[in-house]
Amino acid sequence: MFKNITYRVAHKLAKFLKNYIKRVDVKRHAINKSIEAREWDKHFNDGKFFEYNLLGELKMNLYKDSVLSKPIYEGFEVDEMSFLQSTLREGDTFLDIGSNIGLFSLLASKKVGSTGKVIAFEPTPLTYSRFQENIILNNFSNIDVRQLALSNTKGEMKFYISNNGYDAWNSLAPGHDDKLQESISVPVSTLDSELQDEDKTKISLVKIDVEGWEKFTLLGGKSFFENYAPIVMVEFTEQNTFNAGYMVQDIYNVLIEMGYSWYRIENKTLIPDAMRLRYPYTNLIAKKLKV
Repeated sequence: MFKNITYRVAHKLAKFLKNYIKRVDVKRHAINKSIEAREWDKHFNDGKFFEYNLLGELKMNLYKDSVLSKPIYEGFEVDEMSFLQSTLREGDTFLDIGSNIGLFSLLASKKVGSTGKVIAFEPTPLTYSRFQENIILNNFSNIDVRQLALSNTKGEMKFYISNNGYDAWNSLAPGHDDKLQESISVPVSTLDSELQDEDKTKISLVKIDVEGWEKFTLLGGKSFFENYAPIVMVEFTEQNTFNAGYMVQDIYNVLIEMGYSWYRIENKTLIPDAMRLRYPYTNLIAKKLKV
């Protein structure tokens, strides 16, 4: 009898302690998040942005009203930035399709130098203007930013934008949960059209991050990719492509059909990457032998 009572008491005590520890952990997590938020806010000194030193050599204005600012500050897509810096050479041309405020473009501009060039595409008016500010901040003259979107057709399209900080999710594809509340009309071109007057032999690397519109962007540059074979860095996010009306594996197949092979970055090395069943979020590299 006493043994059973002791067991029940011990069981209740263990359950109480488990729930208590859980509540303490939740409270501690909330406190840590609050402290973290206050520390982040200190950077802005009650202003809208602060000047961030990127890799000790570049300047960027990071904005309080943009969700992307904090990941950039903490180290965003480090492997991809390292790949860019190891791939580009002085005199190269880099294409930044979906440039946002210019993180990759600024790095590329520094790397390719005065004899090189960066061509960037950013359709969002506010983000475009902030990118221009970052160019001026660094006194760069080799970046050509074009305020338009890329697809497989030319004209005007509805472009979905955020008004609550999720500007990195702005897209031609609808349905990004509650992130994108408004839509505007933006000019749309094709990559093949935009490169008509460029020296395509100098384009060594293309970065595409267009929140689900990657397939159509690639198709709009079919002639360029087939004939000039640049290295391509592409974002794969299945939810974004679902919003755009196609399967994420279509991106993989589009470049396979153009003669490319796919790789992932692992320990600063490119590893062949077979098609996957799931792509929650990743960036892959496509390469082929030069023609």
